[in-house]
Amino acid sequence: MLPPVKRAPLLLAFAWVVALVATLGSLYYSEVRLFLPCELCWYQRIFMYPQAVILGLALWRQDFGIWPYSLALSLLGGSVSALHLTQEWFPGLFPLACKPPVPCSVEYIPQFPIPLQALIAFLLIAFSMALLSREARGRG
Repeated sequence: MLPPVKRAPLLLAFAWVVALVATLGSLYYSEVRLFLPCELCWYQRIFMYPQAVILGLALWRQDFGIWPYSLALSLLGGSVSALHLTQEWFPGLFPLACKPPVPCSVEYIPQFPIPLQALIAFLLIAFSMALLSREARGRG
């Protein structure tokens, strides 16, 4: 019988790949597709970009104690994404600070809104970090 596979390295690798894809996707939208990011987009980037670095370093060092930091960034970033998505779906519902040249209600991809993409990435990372916390505490 094979020994049980430790999930911690897989969870950390998954979270890092999600953060890396989200970061590169964000850069693709702004630098290649030339979508101008609104103010809420910048806040989401503030919570996502560092994760591509810190999760990558944690994976390299096998440092599973990274989970509280990544979880906090993901929950905060996911909250901004949810607010941004609400602003796109219901423009004018919240009086946000977003203003021209790019208001937060602009939808570049109506079929799969960018804030929804970010929210999914933040939730995937948060879920991975919650599972990693259980692994790190020995309850996996």
